Amino acid sequence: MNRLTETLDDIAEQAKLYDVTDLAIMGANRRRRTRVFAVTALALLAVTCVLGVAALVRPVNTIGRPEVGPGRQDGDAPALVQPLLDTPTRGSLAGDINFIKDVLDRVLADPDAYGMPDDRARLRVLFAGDLPGNRRLVIVAGSTDRPRMIDLTGRRGAAAKNLELTAWGDVEEPVVRNEWRTDNNAGYSLVFGPEGYDVSVSDRPRYLLDGTVQRQWTPEPAGYIMRDTAKIAGGARVRISRGSTIFYEGRLASPGTQRTGTIDPNPLYGRGKPAPRAAKAAADALAYSTGLVGPDIHYVVLWSDDFVVDDPNGGGSGVGQIATVMAVTPDGGGPYITLATDTNPEPNGRDHPTGSGVFGDPERALIVMRLPHFNAEQPTTVQIVAPPAAVRLDLLRDGTVFKSTPLVNGVGQLGLGLGVELTARAYDAQGAVVAERIFTDDRAASGTEPEVKGW
Repeated sequence: MNRLTETLDDIAEQAKLYDVTDLAIMGANRRRRTRVFAVTALALLAVTCVLGVAALVRPVNTIGRPEVGPGRQDGDAPALVQPLLDTPTRGSLAGDINFIKDVLDRVLADPDAYGMPDDRARLRVLFAGDLPGNRRLVIVAGSTDRPRMIDLTGRRGAAAKNLELTAWGDVEEPVVRNEWRTDNNAGYSLVFGPEGYDVSVSDRPRYLLDGTVQRQWTPEPAGYIMRDTAKIAGGARVRISRGSTIFYEGRLASPGTQRTGTIDPNPLYGRGKPAPRAAKAAADALAYSTGLVGPDIHYVVLWSDDFVVDDPNGGGSGVGQIATVMAVTPDGGGPYITLATDTNPEPNGRDHPTGSGVFGDPERALIVMRLPHFNAEQPTTVQIVAPPAAVRLDLLRDGTVFKSTPLVNGVGQLGLGLGVELTARAYDAQGAVVAERIFTDDRAASGTEPEVKGW
């Protein structure tokens, strides 16, 4: 697997990732990372800023030792996460009383080494079990006013004393997402929330011509989702709910599928100029994250162009390409992502969540997106990719035109401040509306299928 493909798991669904996703760093991190908690949104990796999945997860510390810090031992946990901390142990070893006791005895023998309270009554084993990839995982949490969660991992069948502390993080949201996989895609994806909710999974959605996504949901009686990463179906998504109320919904994990066939680098309807390197990388990312491959899947370039890379780290050549690629399915619609790539010495890639989503008919696609960026600052312009007949785009706020820009062959740019929600409306030469959509400048709400948090 090349470097770009190794990290597609962290890029595209998402297109939930953001901010600046350094493929070289994230590729190495994915290989060594064993734990992703439902914790804070922002983590700094070297000088590169990465937002975790849907502001719900982030890569946690895997180096050094946890710091206990003030408040680690005392107080009540925040009300939001208390139900998760009070959840009975999940997993194949949940009923092994002696094993659970050995785990807690180990933590209590040196709680500062784990950043955990020294009171057994405040310790929780949320998960204990053997998982695909010849892996044993134990998740321990401390129920304090600053709750922390740790991973103890080892080979299948390992005793508590032989488990290693591999990662830790602060618990700030009530859903745990834990994924581990090797470069050959062996591993697991684990998702669970508090007790008392219905858990279901949906595989292989249909992307319809009208731009909607059709899914069927299958209940998961175990009360949590655990899947072998080598067997995850394309588009798999998990839902935690109670009745008709969704507590959490999001993608399960990337199936890790390698794209088959070729992609024509020429953008549809002449929107932009060919960017073959970026087009291939974006198509690979989309295939990897969605599993959409095979003779009935047609990858097309909606827009592409040259891209000036502003990289404060001085990496690469500064010359890049950018492409928005869509996977058109037999039902007429499909997901799309936008990826910018640098050149030598090794390709670096960036995406932005507003450059991803789901469309129906690609000829009617209207994209309003922040461009990916290689530095820490968001761009103050947005890229417009509209139907080829569009000659003007208006951004409306409360029904009034806020900004407007001409389009050439459906393509244009305009300056726009951050954090807005506007209606984008594209017109043809006769003044008829040819496309319309809401642009939400919200990283967490963006993505091919955005995550839902109902708390």
